[in-house]
Amino acid sequence: MLLAMADPKLAALSHVPLFARCTQKELEFIAREGDEVDVRAGKTLTRQGRPGDTFYVQLEGQSEVKVDGKRRRVLKPGDFFGEISMVDRGLATATVTTLTNGRLFVMSHMQFRDAIKASEPLMVKVLMAMGERLREDAQARG
Repeated sequence: MLLAMADPKLAALSHVPLFARCTQKELEFIAREGDEVDVRAGKTLTRQGRPGDTFYVQLEGQSEVKVDGKRRRVLKPGDFFGEISMVDRGLATATVTTLTNGRLFVMSHMQFRDAIKASEPLMVKVLMAMGERLREDAQARG
């Protein structure tokens, strides 16, 4: 008898700290809601001050986050970004550019909204992460 192979997208998402406390059912829902995309080094994913319409999870590779032209952090597998614009529908607070070839899990605003509405623990984690980032950026500017 052949065993069903695990969904690679589901396996990748299960290692993302943001989704660590999700149930199997919630994780399956999130995996169905988003897509995986391959990206080349040097691709700008979000641009500070422009509308943000996508939530990203770095699955492979690295990306650079810049605020006001200054490097704030390097994103590695498991890191995510774009959540602030997903929550408030505002402009992107940072420019994110890929440093290496990589793979991303992406969700549109509608997909993201559906996912966090389906999981209160996920919504709380996203809001907490958003608050931490806003504080870090405010302190770095001050």
